Amino acid sequence: MDIFVDTNILLGLYQLSGPDLEELKKIIKLSENEQITVHLPQHVSDEFWRNRERVIREALDNFAKTKAVQFLPNIVRSNPKANELRKAVDQVNSLAKTLREETATEIKENKLVADKLVASFLKLSKPVSPQIVQKAILRKQLGNPPGKAGSLGDAINWEWLLGQIATINDLKIISADADFESELVPGTPKEFLIREWASINPFGTLALYKSLPEFLKAHFPDIKLAGEIDKFAAIEKLEKALSFAATHSAITRLDKFDDFGDIEIMRIAEAYNNNTQVRMIIGDADVTAFAKKIIPLAKSDQAKEALKPVVDVLTQIEELEDENDIPF
Repeated sequence: MDIFVDTNILLGLYQLSGPDLEELKKIIKLSENEQITVHLPQHVSDEFWRNRERVIREALDNFAKTKAVQFLPNIVRSNPKANELRKAVDQVNSLAKTLREETATEIKENKLVADKLVASFLKLSKPVSPQIVQKAILRKQLGNPPGKAGSLGDAINWEWLLGQIATINDLKIISADADFESELVPGTPKEFLIREWASINPFGTLALYKSLPEFLKAHFPDIKLAGEIDKFAAIEKLEKALSFAATHSAITRLDKFDDFGDIEIMRIAEAYNNNTQVRMIIGDADVTAFAKKIIPLAKSDQAKEALKPVVDVLTQIEELEDENDIPF
């Protein structure tokens, strides 16, 4: 799955209404596990660092305006709880001041968690050639989307993406502004961009998502935390195992986890039941041991039902082993 993440998404991580850092962690983890391929021109990185300080300053200024206040009319002041309210207001304002000071220190010392995460993500960026810039200039002169008047940024990004089309089929664009978005059908790319993409890549599709949560909900709805992605990838490896060696490798990865939800258990059971490479070596020590590990973890009737064929096979294996142990 191929994706492009626009600069505004990354800058949004520093704003009050932006996505949680956990969402970007998921994207990075999915990329590491080869669940997605991130296509990122160097221009996104440059644009991010150009605008980072401004966005942080705006966020801090907005936070500084947030203060707890209390207005007590005379008829309320005599209530004993009025003093509790005054103390609570003082505590909130004191805590807000501490947060501002500590954040200022983190910024000065380059210790912002968001910075480290975004910097890790931007390592995926690739150079933009002078030829791409020239194509972007021509695009703007012709008045073709994407982009705003007087800005070359999205034109550069789009021309760079068109240059990567040999390695991309279906592209998912994640962008919060209207530069890529249709004016007639919100939530979809501009018709011009869809047609241009199809003219170069007849079998490819173009899709638009307005945020990281929207993209993740659409394609990875079962992943709640970034830490679950390694497990998600290992389950998929088991499902798609095309050899005994691939099965053992997937089992080794899965065995590192001790907690599995019912949906995950059902997917694993499906692999045990229907993937011939898994089913044929279910009697191997590691494959058997892992099956026995997850069987007691099933909570729902649906998960238990999915595991029944696995339980039956394991029971048959145990019975055969018992018969072979009978002395003659």
